[in-house]
Amino acid sequence: MKLFKSLSIASLAGSLLLAASAHAVPPTAVSGLTGTWYNTNPATGGIVKFVVTQTILGLTFKSYGACSPTPCVHTTVLAYPHSAGVSSNTATGFTSYRDDGFKYSRYSAVRVGSYLRLDSFATFASGDTRKNYLSSETFAR
Repeated sequence: MKLFKSLSIASLAGSLLLAASAHAVPPTAVSGLTGTWYNTNPATGGIVKFVVTQTILGLTFKSYGACSPTPCVHTTVLAYPHSAGVSSNTATGFTSYRDDGFKYSRYSAVRVGSYLRLDSFATFASGDTRKNYLSSETFAR
């Protein structure tokens, strides 16, 4: 019984070590993504601007929709930075997710020169008659 208990503990410890080493390490050089980004299309019906901030929790993403007379403020959510390759520590884009209850949105942002292209994938809740959609817009600081 002691042998079985010892093997179980050793097996558990080994599994935890392997699981801990399996997590990806995000890039930490994120200055190319942080700041306030403005839509280059002033007539957009979508996101007019967004803010990417570095916090102690990581990056956050807060967008503002095209509402009148002032932009609508969306919920701040976490943003997950990505680099251009497995050995690069420089973030060139991020993904983010927002669940508003009636709509689930996935965002994918990628640096294109000095711009940031934001792809927004919207999926509406079950029973909603609106169609899921994708929008792709370009932003500048």
